[in-house]
Amino acid sequence: MPCYSAWNEHLKPGTPEYLRAEAEVRAKLESIKHIVDYYYEVNGFAMPSLPDGVAVEPFRQPKSAKESSIREAICHHFACDEVGVSTLYDACSLLDENRPEDRAYLAVILPSVSLLRQHPNRFKTVYD
Repeated sequence: MPCYSAWNEHLKPGTPEYLRAEAEVRAKLESIKHIVDYYYEVNGFAMPSLPDGVAVEPFRQPKSAKESSIREAICHHFACDEVGVSTLYDACSLLDENRPEDRAYLAVILPSVSLLRQHPNRFKTVYD
């Protein structure tokens, strides 16, 4: 597995290349947020709410069995759509940990990344 390189690592801010790459990552972020919103909403479960000043941990565990099943479904959806770890990290780079609504997404996406990395075979989708 290659090492992660951020989407903007070799781009100069403000250049057409940077703006194009940022737009692509923002579009992916919106799709990722839609997936997260869908599974929390369809299950009637509130997104995580983290108090200000509490760091968003990539290894945050679900607080209930229900949230754990939601997280599993999200990871299966990511795998099915071939949304990989690098894409998820890139999307998270556009979220602001100081904004409560962004913190909620970080509190779901970052632990999902860890789950996908720790158990890649669990979420593999096999098609004939």
